[in-house]
Amino acid sequence: MPYYRYRARNMEGRLCTGRMDVQTEQELFKRLEEEGMHCFSFRKEAAEPVAGRLSLGASILAPLCRELSVMLAAGIPLTEALEVSGQMAGSRRLKQELFRLREEVCRGLSLSQAMEAGGGTFPPLLVYMVRAGEAGGGLDGILKRMAEYYERQRELNGRIRTAMSYPMILLAVTAFVCIFLISEVLPQITSLLEGQPLPWLTRIFLGMGDYLANHGSVLLLSVLVLTILTAGIFKISSVRLAADRVLLYIPIVGKLLKTIDAARFAQTFGIVYGSGAGILEALELAGQVMGNTYIQKAIESLEEEIQKGSLLSRSLQREDIFPPVFVSLTAAGEEAGSLEQAMEAAGIYYEKETERAVSQMAALLEPAMILFMSAVVGSMVLSVMTPVFQMYSSML
Repeated sequence: MPYYRYRARNMEGRLCTGRMDVQTEQELFKRLEEEGMHCFSFRKEAAEPVAGRLSLGASILAPLCRELSVMLAAGIPLTEALEVSGQMAGSRRLKQELFRLREEVCRGLSLSQAMEAGGGTFPPLLVYMVRAGEAGGGLDGILKRMAEYYERQRELNGRIRTAMSYPMILLAVTAFVCIFLISEVLPQITSLLEGQPLPWLTRIFLGMGDYLANHGSVLLLSVLVLTILTAGIFKISSVRLAADRVLLYIPIVGKLLKTIDAARFAQTFGIVYGSGAGILEALELAGQVMGNTYIQKAIESLEEEIQKGSLLSRSLQREDIFPPVFVSLTAAGEEAGSLEQAMEAAGIYYEKETERAVSQMAALLEPAMILFMSAVVGSMVLSVMTPVFQMYSSML
């Protein structure tokens, strides 16, 4: 069923946004009036997104947009370009989607309409930009810009994953070594020392080993259940919102998260606003790519303030969701009448800042993890070797 995204005001004049499953615009207006709201802006979407269906990621969209852009610029028809890309697709899901797009386009739909009918496979930002390219007659240029956008997003995400992978590997190795020493090495050593007093550290680790041997499956099941429960709790919107807000005020971590989302916001806002969209539509699409739900909620508040006539930079300053330099760049762009260029410059700046901040965090985490690993493994080795030294001392 088609559905409409709308913006309306209630009886108190408060801005309300949402989505409604209706067949026609008249039905949309009628239902909103029954709820006491006046609709002043709406947009029809072709299909209801499928629950649980994930959008294609930047690692897939970047080469896809690049391929389509090159073929369209060379004069290849869209249907043929989609067929060629489908044949070259590396994943089965992408191949199916591209062949589906080709069939929809052959039946008379535009590319943006065919993407909307995919049930959320293609992100709203790409759908909007493709629609803008179709309206302006420059689809190849829009796809080229989107390829560059998704390449930058992929590089940004890759830097974050790379920086965090080394500490996670160290943590996994530490856990494996500890379990091996507790469950295999320590019991064999202490079996030779029956009847002799053992150091307190050795007794502690022996107790842990006995617990793992007798209740290991229960412990593993408890960890799995706790993980599932925690994930379920954080899916509750109010809990997730509160947790994301707390994250922004944690030293080092909060600054890094603000920097990452500032880069994403600037890049997305700049590319949408530069395509001819209004500030409100650019804010809506930019808010959808934020990784923090508290920042997403704050961006929705920005839309309401701008509706009342506030400047974007002043609204950003009141919300305090991005670094002060970002707000200053936005204000300078508004004063000079070059907000698009200011956002592009902010995107480049904060992309570099993200790389620097991630590298700095990795530089702090790596020695901390090494020290933690050394302390844990050293304690384990000490608990094994101390009884051996005591046995040799008693024999001399």
